[in-house]
Amino acid sequence: MPTMSDSRRKQIQARQRKAENAKKREAKIAKKERNQAEAAAN
Repeated sequence: MPTMSDSRRKQIQARQRKAENAKKREAKIAKKERNQAEAAAN
């Protein structure tokens, strides 16, 4: 397997990081909404 150039690797890692951050952000928003609903119920 040929080694990947540094810039290409960084590009891919940045894309993966962005995807992960987006997923975490979605989860956080969902959690906040759940907590809001719980707080409103009490």
